[in-house]
Amino acid sequence: MALSRPLLWLPGVAIGLAVTTGVHAASTPEDCRRLGYTDRQAATECYRGLLLDPSPAIQAEALWGLGDWKAANRAFRAAAAAAPKDADVRVRWGLLYLEAHQDADAEVLFQEALELDGAHVDAQVGLAEVAADRFDARARAIANSVLERAPDHPGARFVLARGALTVGDVATGRELVLPVVEADDPGARLGAMALLAAADHLEGDVPSEWTGRALHESPHHGAVFETVAHFYVITRRYEEAVALLERAVEVDPRLYSAHAALGINLLRVNRFDEAQRHLARSFEGDPYDSEVVNTLRMLDSLHRFDLTEDPRLVLRTHQEETGALEGYVRRLVDEAIPSMGARYGHVVEEPVIIELYPHHDDFAVRTSGLPGIGILGATFGDVIAMDSPSARGIDDGFDWASALWHELAHVVTLNATDNLVSRWFSEGVSVLEEWRTGPSRSRSVPLEFVEAAQAGRLLPVERLDGGFMQPDSPGRVALSYVQAGLLCEYMEDTWGVGALARVLAAYADGEDTADAIGRGLELAPAELDAGFEAHLDARFGDVDPDRFRANVQAAQRQLKEEDWSAAVEAARAATKNYPEYVGPASAWPLLAQAQAGAGRMAEATAALTEYWRRGGRAPGTLRRLVEWLESGDRPAEALPVQRSLALVAPLVPEERRRLGDFLVEAGQYEDAILEYQAHLALRPHDRADAHYRLARAYHGADRLAAARRHVLYALEIAPRFGDALALLLEMEG
Repeated sequence: MALSRPLLWLPGVAIGLAVTTGVHAASTPEDCRRLGYTDRQAATECYRGLLLDPSPAIQAEALWGLGDWKAANRAFRAAAAAAPKDADVRVRWGLLYLEAHQDADAEVLFQEALELDGAHVDAQVGLAEVAADRFDARARAIANSVLERAPDHPGARFVLARGALTVGDVATGRELVLPVVEADDPGARLGAMALLAAADHLEGDVPSEWTGRALHESPHHGAVFETVAHFYVITRRYEEAVALLERAVEVDPRLYSAHAALGINLLRVNRFDEAQRHLARSFEGDPYDSEVVNTLRMLDSLHRFDLTEDPRLVLRTHQEETGALEGYVRRLVDEAIPSMGARYGHVVEEPVIIELYPHHDDFAVRTSGLPGIGILGATFGDVIAMDSPSARGIDDGFDWASALWHELAHVVTLNATDNLVSRWFSEGVSVLEEWRTGPSRSRSVPLEFVEAAQAGRLLPVERLDGGFMQPDSPGRVALSYVQAGLLCEYMEDTWGVGALARVLAAYADGEDTADAIGRGLELAPAELDAGFEAHLDARFGDVDPDRFRANVQAAQRQLKEEDWSAAVEAARAATKNYPEYVGPASAWPLLAQAQAGAGRMAEATAALTEYWRRGGRAPGTLRRLVEWLESGDRPAEALPVQRSLALVAPLVPEERRRLGDFLVEAGQYEDAILEYQAHLALRPHDRADAHYRLARAYHGADRLAAARRHVLYALEIAPRFGDALALLLEMEG
């Protein structure tokens, strides 16, 4: 049986009557499709009858209807070869690929159809569907162009309606699909009812009359619940989505796409065993869904993960990383959740569930299918999934501790509003918390954002959700993150942190962005936009990105030539032009390198210290700063820098050991124990030395039993280890 794709409207089959024998002699693929909404067995018999038709195009439709996608694909290929000028065949073939999760192949076929018939509206709608699946704003432009020529086209209306509902414009979504309820095509009618039911749910009108009407017309139409669940998912209401998806597979057990969505969303609410069952059921019926296949593989890999649970934290980490990461994760959770909860007026009572994946592909599988997620982490209510530091590092722009802090802020804002908070505001608060309270506290706004702000290319606040959900350009999502963070920072600086808490409370009461801003700030969104624009102009108006880049390039060139004086001048000009910037190609390390080359070590150390204070975290640069501070006999200043270095590179054994050494020297023995335990867990080459250092920290903390145990481990590995023997004698003397 063919699968359902609830968010895709498949247009009627534009192929002539079949020439067949038997009871269904006058049947067409369109007749069979219509039968399928009310009598699946009759539809099956209808499609079987069409298999006798000599036309490969009709055979393809019949095989598709019977769920044999491979054979249907072969038949469509034969049909296209037999009719190389037939755009309709290519459109139908493209829709088969689209239903089989092969969007790129579908896109090629839709383009080929348009080369044959530039006005083919179903081909254009197919391209709009592909764009919509990618959360690409071009979907709207394509669909609007279709409606200019075919105002009643259901597929184009559905693309636009889904886009409107995605960004919360429920009124427009309703207006677009209401006329389709009266369409002659039952598939179009049912698609319209599903979207109208979604509109009701988004406005809290539950249960919706439209689900009942859809089931009355097609009793096994579980897709109506799947469609509504989709909008709960993209608004991060996963529990509600799970409930509706359970209803979808109850109504239609063969709705494999709903089994897939149910499995993936059960994972998001930490129900792993049930998730695996539904994913396996989906794979049985639809082995072509790569998201399902990859998720099942990811679940199979979890036997190599440790599970640590207590009332505050449930932590899943790879067994080779647990010893190094658990302590840091606990510390970050213990610091972030209570402090953020106090600022925003919400106590998180449930344990936070954190999953750290050492392979980025596993994290990507865990979060696939969501708009605006980016690549750093994802939060599903109480559940955080993200890359571990081994998946990507700070040199790739991934400060894992800051990313975790960002996601912990989402836990607070999502829980405070029962997941009703708008995307822009939740992201903005998370970015603000990274900047002001997080482990790195970098406020390094990218030059691309400065240029966009200066050019007036930012979105008004009422459309800022669209920057995440329907980006209009490849860089829009990244710009929207920064804009949301700066906007929340502006709101806090102007009206106080209480204003952010008031806006959050308004979202919790179901208000939209305009009303939330009105309640929290007592002004209209347009007034907020105007004030924010003036704020950005005051802050970034004097920054010259082109001149900054030119000075950085000049400093780099002059450093290669060892022209220290010229390099200092160019790098200093860049830091004066934009002192906050500590991202890739920051001028601060260049300035330090030039000053060091000129023998001005005090100034060089000051430049790197400024880089670190502003949130710069490149490991090589921090390592150099630690060395310079040590050589200048400034260990007290080196310690916090080494803390930052160990935090951004927690899986580098040497960094954990060096931090332990600094802490022992400072008399901070309990913290040193954490570092030496991590060092030992990372399997250093000299395990005897690792045990000895841990024993020394335990001894300093007056934990003598543990100290004696580890010094004996050291001596078991290296019986003549002098320092370990001396420590044992000291403990037993």
